[in-house]
Amino acid sequence: MSDNWLISADSHVVEPVDLWAKALGDKWGDAVPREIGSWQGQEGRFYFTGLEAFKLGELVDGEGELQEKLFRATEDPAVRLQCNDEDGIWAEILNATSMLYSMRIENDDLARDCCAVFNDWLIEHCSHDRKRMLGTAMIYMGDVDWAIAELERTAKGGLVQAMINCDARPSWEPYRSPTYDPFWARAEEMEIPVVLHIITGNNRDPFTLHGEERATAARVSWGVLGEAAPVLSNEFIWGGVLDRFPGLKVVLSEFEVSWLIYWIFRTEQRQESLGPALGTTGPRRPIREYMANMFHGAVDDPYIDRALGIVDPKTILWGSDFPHPRCTFPNSHAVIRKAFGNLPDDVVADITLHNAARLYDIDLPDGGRTLAAA
Repeated sequence: MSDNWLISADSHVVEPVDLWAKALGDKWGDAVPREIGSWQGQEGRFYFTGLEAFKLGELVDGEGELQEKLFRATEDPAVRLQCNDEDGIWAEILNATSMLYSMRIENDDLARDCCAVFNDWLIEHCSHDRKRMLGTAMIYMGDVDWAIAELERTAKGGLVQAMINCDARPSWEPYRSPTYDPFWARAEEMEIPVVLHIITGNNRDPFTLHGEERATAARVSWGVLGEAAPVLSNEFIWGGVLDRFPGLKVVLSEFEVSWLIYWIFRTEQRQESLGPALGTTGPRRPIREYMANMFHGAVDDPYIDRALGIVDPKTILWGSDFPHPRCTFPNSHAVIRKAFGNLPDDVVADITLHNAARLYDIDLPDGGRTLAAA
């Protein structure tokens, strides 16, 4: 084992391809997420998300032995922990993979059923080692009463945060609506962070594009990678959510950090000049005060140093993105040195270890040291 530990605040499980078919097939039939043999006229191994499909294997990093090892790690928690020991990862926050995509299912009842099945599976998966494997509940927000009950149920099962739809679905009330206030209130009271993660909103992920559609992948990527910015601005700040619930913690996952330089410029501009010119009011406080509610995931963003005048370094959470195509395994320490090498050692220590330990109340091993202390 390494004594130069890191904590990944954004890693992923890869769910069994038959997870929902086994649990929900009798109820929902072919509507359930599952493996299929063709999609849009193409033969192959595809995974149907309940709305779209991606090619099985494309979302796991590497080729040959590396990819095989990553697949084994997603199936067997013991192998996963071996990989973490090899890479110097003390603990991981485990997010979904397939269920990220299934948050876009258009049937609200089916989506809730899928979330519940996933959450049950993840609770069991993390039971292998709850000190080092900490799970994220998936909470579909189409029914606030259900969302609160599922938040409470999954917290009792040991899951440490709640990933909601990155944006309200088109048929729902927007998140600024008081409809959702009981959920924000309960999350605040329970001190459960609420996660906005790429792929779970209304923008399509490029891995669900096939054939000629992939000519638009660059354009589509901008939509999915930028979805948090308008939601954060319009719903949580101008919509008053963070004023009504000043203790609510919002984790922005896989959006990186450097985008906030432009975001703060435009958001302050709207507050100071564009908003009044349009005759709109709010928000109640200066924009930068709301930053205290936000935590920001980063994998290998090399421009974090330029954002530190805006972003408190104690709110940045490094993640390996294990086992997805940009994951840092088995070279996490080297990736961190390259991306964050221009930051002070204490800042790197916070980003890669201490911030996550504080936010998720993770016990560190006796004698464990940070990368910066190595």
